[in-house]
Amino acid sequence: MPGYKLVVALCSFLILFPVALGEDKQLTKDNSLQIESLMTAPEFKSCGLNKLSPDEIVHLDSWLSSFFSQVTVAVGEGNAKESKTPDVIESEIDGEFHGWDGETVFKLANGQIWQQAEYDYDYEYAYRPQVLIYKTAGGYKMKVEDVEDTIYVRRIK
Repeated sequence: MPGYKLVVALCSFLILFPVALGEDKQLTKDNSLQIESLMTAPEFKSCGLNKLSPDEIVHLDSWLSSFFSQVTVAVGEGNAKESKTPDVIESEIDGEFHGWDGETVFKLANGQIWQQAEYDYDYEYAYRPQVLIYKTAGGYKMKVEDVEDTIYVRRIK
């Protein structure tokens, strides 16, 4: 879905680089986005958007504004979760630990839930091993007691 990727990239850009909006050239008076002001004329044409009727453009602008709002809320919630997460967490796995295999979810005794954030496979077995999760420049890493490797994780809850 090339259109979907374009919108996701666009929204990511607008969220991560709000300065790029300049003097709100891309926003209307009611803070809605207009696709034509977000793209150059050649980009607009190469995406086939010039074939849309004015009414279809209005619907696309409406959808884009709605989608952008949803993404903004989701990013805000994610940032709130991250900001509430301390730089170092010490806990233990709540129950059996079987290593990780791609998208492993780790429930901790402190109630937090973390998920593997990079692909790696490591089988180890332990019951309620101690866990150290610490913030790095690249995200959070998890170190499990008696396991040599570490793994990037992201907090789910």
